[in-house]
Amino acid sequence: MRGINRILTAPFTAFFIRSGLHPNYITLLGGAVGILAFFSFSIGTKAGFIVGAFLFEAFYILDNCDGEVARARGLSSEFGSWMDTLVDCFIHVLAFIGIGIGASRIAENPLMIFVGIAAGMGTFLSTFVAMLQKTRNYGLAIHGMPKAPAGAEKKITAIDRLIDILSVGDFSLVLLLFAIFNKMELLLWLGAIGANLFCIILLAINFKYLTGREE
Repeated sequence: MRGINRILTAPFTAFFIRSGLHPNYITLLGGAVGILAFFSFSIGTKAGFIVGAFLFEAFYILDNCDGEVARARGLSSEFGSWMDTLVDCFIHVLAFIGIGIGASRIAENPLMIFVGIAAGMGTFLSTFVAMLQKTRNYGLAIHGMPKAPAGAEKKITAIDRLIDILSVGDFSLVLLLFAIFNKMELLLWLGAIGANLFCIILLAINFKYLTGREE
């Protein structure tokens, strides 16, 4: 599926291809922008949320660029793929925590910090289990978990399709809308509930694999 951000990314990808910058550095640049978004979210003002949301959108664009540049220049690597995934996960977790801090300052309610942490943890755990799902389907091994035999057909399951749908890459635009309409507390609650619910679903589906009982 091709999201709106993929379309917005095109001119930036073309620029980075011409610049010769290695895609791994684009990943790190995106991570730096994501950290700036965290600090902006943490300020605790509507303006801080909106600026943070635009920075988060910039992170998403850079996050798309690194992979596109890597493929265009023949620089794709397993290391780059894992680094991209880890930076992506880290920034999403940080964003939710930053929004929680900011929302707690606006509402003068410390509970929002814990809601932000819950959303961040749900995001982290969902990403981790989704990564394990990929290792099962694509023949990679992590921490001694079972690995698909060489040459085995890749299994595309319903959960893979669900992950693909949820990973279209337009969450940053949704976040921007919530920031503009000053509904960041609602976003936090939706994130905390949705991310953790999705994680539970992934864990249930992958239980045998995670416990090493899959044949």
